[in-house]
Amino acid sequence: MKRKTVYPGVLTSLLVLFTITTFGQQLAPVQQRVARIDSFLTLMAHHQLFNGSILVAEKGEIVYKNSFGYADRNHSIKHTDTTSFNLASLSKPFTSLAILQLAHQEKLKLDDLVTSHLPDFPYQEMSVRHLLNQTSGLPGLESSEREYIKNHPQEIIANETVYAHLIASKPPLSYNPGTQWSYNNMNYLILALIVEKVSVTDFATYMQKNIFEAAGMKNTYIRTTGMPNTTRYNRPVMYESAFRNVDSLDHNRYQTYYHLGGITGSNNVVSTIQDLWSFDKALSAGKLIRPELMDMAFTPLTLADGKTFRMGSSTRSYGLGWNIYNSKTEPVQKFVFHDGHIVGLSTAMHKNLTSGQTIILYDNMDNNPIQLMISVSNIMLGIAPLKIRQTGSIARIYGEALVSKGIDFGAAKFNELRSDTLNYHVDESELNRLGYDFMNQPSDKFLPLSLEVFKLNTILYPKSGNTYDSYANAFEKAGKKEEAILMYRKSIALSPRNEDGKKALMKLLEQKE
Repeated sequence: MKRKTVYPGVLTSLLVLFTITTFGQQLAPVQQRVARIDSFLTLMAHHQLFNGSILVAEKGEIVYKNSFGYADRNHSIKHTDTTSFNLASLSKPFTSLAILQLAHQEKLKLDDLVTSHLPDFPYQEMSVRHLLNQTSGLPGLESSEREYIKNHPQEIIANETVYAHLIASKPPLSYNPGTQWSYNNMNYLILALIVEKVSVTDFATYMQKNIFEAAGMKNTYIRTTGMPNTTRYNRPVMYESAFRNVDSLDHNRYQTYYHLGGITGSNNVVSTIQDLWSFDKALSAGKLIRPELMDMAFTPLTLADGKTFRMGSSTRSYGLGWNIYNSKTEPVQKFVFHDGHIVGLSTAMHKNLTSGQTIILYDNMDNNPIQLMISVSNIMLGIAPLKIRQTGSIARIYGEALVSKGIDFGAAKFNELRSDTLNYHVDESELNRLGYDFMNQPSDKFLPLSLEVFKLNTILYPKSGNTYDSYANAFEKAGKKEEAILMYRKSIALSPRNEDGKKALMKLLEQKE
């Protein structure tokens, strides 16, 4: 099930992401810590919490490289460090690098207005820098295209289509550029168009010549409209425990990333672990861009009011295509990273700029790459990995029982497993998703199951306004208005800010009158 290569190397220094930690006084030899990493990841793979490849390096030397599980389950093809995978949003640092290269060549300036390169762009005050650091205020890509996708269910959207819609509709900005931060794929789509306009070549060709080939990335390319995606797996509904190939799912019933398959700039770089390691070495050696420009990309964002942007109470900020944070311990460590996610796939690349450490990983079974990255970092520091829940989901087994043998059997199965806390867990959000998965099925035969799940969730979590709101949604769909009104009122009493619930309640009360 796994292939691994373990390399001896120097000690590493990586802290828990966004938390306060302490350095061990004396670290175990690197071989011991690498063995602990292997044991940890083997356990994660056993519990289906990791299915992919990982590489850990320190000061230009690989200390650990391993692959777990299958790239193609149907054909028993195992993961390796040359398995191709979509980087998803980990593509953004590459687009940022392309813009920085053009700035280095003085073909553009970061503070150029977007209109100086795209004259028909409808927002006069927005700069290239606002796109890079995610402070543009543009509408979200996915929300902007939702109605179009609904009306064109078989179309794979490309950058030009999205841009044409933006020009035609000219929706208002969410805020003045530079005043706030919000993560948005639209920003990097526009940047890809700017790369094309300034370089007078298509985005894929520019990236291939100036980044991929320059970095020695022999198996990396831009996925464009019509090209197949890499193999990915997920469980589309909570009442299924088996993983399914995402491409086998009906994209009109399930979110599969089908419709945005032609978008570039924000995602759709396809690469390998081996190639990303080549990229990291080329970037660190200054082969792709001058070090001072990369330092600019790794500098935390300053908003228009002069304040450094931070996410909540953490040290995390954003630069030019990279997340940035510092450790809260001495000596202070500076980190940059980016992760990515599309349906059935997760990726991450993390660099400790202080110690010269890199972690690269991906997973094609839709797991959480960040918690694995942090855990590996902890182990390399002599700190325990995160406490990652390894127990089975009762919600999934309960859902399967409801479908296969009905409500009574489902209740019995739920009660049987609930007492086995060593092996199983109950989760409000998982039960909530199970209820909606039943409710959103085209067949009404699943609606009674939805009501049963939401009812159970209100009993288990009686202080959660969300459980009653969901129960009300199901009652409303079932045509049980009186019951829906009671549940909306209960939800609002517990969650006074439930504005959607208030609107739904008002509508039901008006219908009643």
